[in-house]
Amino acid sequence: MPKEFPHTLAHFLLSIGFQSMGGDLWQQEESKVRVKVMPGESQEGDICIGEDQWLTRRSSIEKHLIARVKPLRSVFARDTRIVSIDAETARAFLDKEHVKGFLKGSRYFGCIVPPHRVFRGIESSYTYEGHPLLAVAVFGKSLVMKEPDLDGCLSGELTEIATLSSIRLVGGLTKFLQAYKDLHPEMHNVMTYVDKEWNTGKGFLSVGFTKIGETAPIQLGNRMNKGNLKLRYVY
Repeated sequence: MPKEFPHTLAHFLLSIGFQSMGGDLWQQEESKVRVKVMPGESQEGDICIGEDQWLTRRSSIEKHLIARVKPLRSVFARDTRIVSIDAETARAFLDKEHVKGFLKGSRYFGCIVPPHRVFRGIESSYTYEGHPLLAVAVFGKSLVMKEPDLDGCLSGELTEIATLSSIRLVGGLTKFLQAYKDLHPEMHNVMTYVDKEWNTGKGFLSVGFTKIGETAPIQLGNRMNKGNLKLRYVY
């Protein structure tokens, strides 16, 4: 009997239009999305999937991959509202919609469809206080910076963000950042860390984040990961 990993991953990739490129590398021709089965060498932009990830987070990984290669409905942030939500609502959403699952933070925000925009027909299987829930962002604790030229500035951290896998939320990231600023007017900037095995960071850079460094790779089971991009958004 074939081993569950990578056999089941290969079967899934074939089912959504990927083709084997050899050497545990897969590509979806139309979208040019590439998946590298780990361990092994990968290129910048490759989605890297290891055995532990696949066996523990398979459902959310499948959603993520489908979203990367299939057409998505565009929903505009102007048709939504950002509200503070509780940790359990955030957990229920992120455990299914983020490849890493729920990460604890100090503040949780949800992007909902308000009553006056229901006519747009925007639906979600997740709700908050009766409103369709489209995305969730988690922010960590803020700290006073000690860096040169930024000494004394208050910095927040965007720990995690995920959108409903069936939609593309246009303007959602900036709307979450503004909601956080509205709650903390004294905030100077927001930091975030982008996993290089899943994201190139282009979406963050396009809305005003700048790259200020990278974290070192760390050991994950039988392999080294690729580390994270360290990004900063200044209000």
